Amino acid sequence: MKKMILAAAAMALSLPGAAQAAANVTINFSGTTAVPANNDFQSQLSGLGFDFYSALGASLIANGPVSLTFEFLGSESGYSDTFSTGSGLTYTETSWLENHFAAPILIGSTYFAGGDLKNFLNFTTSGVGSGGANATVGDEGFGIFLGRGATSGFSTNVFYLGFDDQITKTDDNHDDFIVKVTVNSPVPEPSTWAMLLFGFGVVGFALRRRLARTAAFA
Repeated sequence: MKKMILAAAAMALSLPGAAQAAANVTINFSGTTAVPANNDFQSQLSGLGFDFYSALGASLIANGPVSLTFEFLGSESGYSDTFSTGSGLTYTETSWLENHFAAPILIGSTYFAGGDLKNFLNFTTSGVGSGGANATVGDEGFGIFLGRGATSGFSTNVFYLGFDDQITKTDDNHDDFIVKVTVNSPVPEPSTWAMLLFGFGVVGFALRRRLARTAAFA
């Protein structure tokens, strides 16, 4: 019976979608730039410990299945910019200046199976064709804010993104759409819970039969 219980537990841990420990994302980059004074949220970012950012060539790698929660912190843009995920989650800012650092606006949460987040996290702008450009992880317009002394390859369960919808020499500041991302272990899907319950139900049924048989021969 002990072997059956251990087998059921092993099955639970091996099922796709079962919660994983230490869910995090690794940030890789080759260089950093100081958050400039013309970033409208420089003081708020600095207060959170972020004085630098990396953009071109940077990467975000989810270390296994994760649940990602996104919060809108602020924007400064003459365009309507949109943050979206490959799973269909989307949020558009339409005001030229919004500051929600004191009370972030929840965009939503989504599941990601793991690996490179390039093309899964995206910024788009209504300014395409007027000097503006869309961006995903690793593009010049997609900034990842970093703390002083951060080294490439570190892992974290909270990171901050900034969009620059129009790369120019006077406006490279990544404050057009700022998002906070929190990484958690994924919650098992309903089908996973059903399989778990079925597995433990089988163990319970076998245990009851064994107890009944023992009682009959006592």
